[in-house]
Amino acid sequence: MKTKLTLLFICIVSFAHAQYDDYYYTVDQPMFGMGVGYNFVSMVGNDVRPVEVSFRYRINSNNMLQLYVPFLHQNDDFTSQGHPNIELVNTSLDSKKRLYGIGLDYDYVLQTFSALDFVIGLRAEYQLYKYTTNLTNNYMKATEGLTNTYNATDMTSMYKKTRNYIISPNVGMRLYFNKFAIDAKFLLSMISMRGDVDHSIETKKNLPSNIVSTTEEWTDEISNKFKLKPAVIMSMSYFF
Repeated sequence: MKTKLTLLFICIVSFAHAQYDDYYYTVDQPMFGMGVGYNFVSMVGNDVRPVEVSFRYRINSNNMLQLYVPFLHQNDDFTSQGHPNIELVNTSLDSKKRLYGIGLDYDYVLQTFSALDFVIGLRAEYQLYKYTTNLTNNYMKATEGLTNTYNATDMTSMYKKTRNYIISPNVGMRLYFNKFAIDAKFLLSMISMRGDVDHSIETKKNLPSNIVSTTEEWTDEISNKFKLKPAVIMSMSYFF
């Protein structure tokens, strides 16, 4: 595996070196570009890894500034398989994740080797994150016919909404292929979260004479200071 990665790296560097003339022809010229990136680490938990779309301004050969927008729109659902002659719990789970934000990133080139830049930088980001789950458990009673009756039903819902503030010093590398660029950055992110989590549990029991229902609701507040979390981001961009 290591050998394959080494060969791949050599091929990439060799191809970048072939672009040497075109690369240095525009190296000192201001350029605008567009990019797309992906964070391999879930910063806010719940397996949240947003995609980033960025607008980049390459000031000169040593300075890069970018405005980026992270976003995530994800729906998941699960339903267990029931059996008419077996007493079990029939479960369904629906979840929705939404994340939108805006950030500013600046980096400076410390060293250049051919078309490969080693950079150091800082990024600041604001996120709005929403996470909703609805869990339903139907406690089934086996019957002789084709239909089932339920002894009880539990419905548990959770709604989480947070505002996230992230500051990330970072180091990495940027490889140019003429007007294309591939970035890999290692971040030491400091994240602060503010928000609320609303919980609701509703229980229904089917008794011979009637249906008994109870509901419990409460809210947890989320408020913490900055905590450290390492992350890795890769992106690809094109400059006009």
